[in-house]
Amino acid sequence: MRLRGKGVIVTTGSPPLRILVLPDGRRVACAEYGDTGGLPVLALHGTPGSRLMFALADRAARDRGIRLIAPERPGYGLSDYRRSETLAQIAEDLSALADDYRLGRFAVIGVSGGGPYAVAAAAAMPDRISLLALVAPIGEVADGQLRLSRFQRILFRRLAHRPWATRPFFRRLRSMVFKSPDSAYRWLMRRVRAPDRELLARSSVRISLQAAMGEGLRPGVEGVAQDLRLYCSPWRLPFADIDVPTIIWQGSDDPVVPPEAAYALARALPNCRLDVIPGAGHYWVFSRFGLILDAVAAVLRADAAERGETPVEPIE
Repeated sequence: MRLRGKGVIVTTGSPPLRILVLPDGRRVACAEYGDTGGLPVLALHGTPGSRLMFALADRAARDRGIRLIAPERPGYGLSDYRRSETLAQIAEDLSALADDYRLGRFAVIGVSGGGPYAVAAAAAMPDRISLLALVAPIGEVADGQLRLSRFQRILFRRLAHRPWATRPFFRRLRSMVFKSPDSAYRWLMRRVRAPDRELLARSSVRISLQAAMGEGLRPGVEGVAQDLRLYCSPWRLPFADIDVPTIIWQGSDDPVVPPEAAYALARALPNCRLDVIPGAGHYWVFSRFGLILDAVAAVLRADAAERGETPVEPIE
């Protein structure tokens, strides 16, 4: 272990772990994947999740010369909890993290529940973010016009606004994850469709997803409860002013997040391309991280070249 400024870097173990100590004393934990000298990308995990979510992207990132920096939100894994009232408050942590890593221009990837925070980061740091990459993102589910499944209505409309019910729900889930992980995984499998079930049945995906969820829920349920509360409330972000180049990838048959919310988000962002993946569910990215990282690498290299900088090349 070695100290560097306000951060603590643990140099042993895989993936490399860095803990940033913020001015208020809170700790934010980050894992790194890919090429540690590569093109910088902040990768924001889903809900519930942790810094371990992007382990399956390690090889793809390394092959493309990308440095994935995966922070944990407050209350997940090794990151201290702080109650936040807006998405923008979480973006302040991401800005401090980018400063600590001494990042100039970089990309942000938000997967599923990480999507709202990625959008908030783009609103907070538009001059620093070269690309906003959103994968099966949670959109503004507070929109009462959205068509939701029964499970989505329970989760996004009822539980999200009933704190007295939210925590017991996630505590039961957490208990299942730790006491009977196979039962928890079967519960998940029952709530997805055939394309997702086929993918989730792969041992590499199961091991990675269970590790990411387990580490995220290890300290408790405050992180996941806060996620649900924040992204199920009005986001209060200036969408029209977020002129950051954006790509949204959304499966047409996603049973976890409503595709219509992602489509609406694409319309709200002024510089956004929407790529709909026909027949895909929610977890398709676990087998196609390369698709996302190809787009990210292309934008970051073009951005570097436009600025007269020497872009990082992938490792041969």
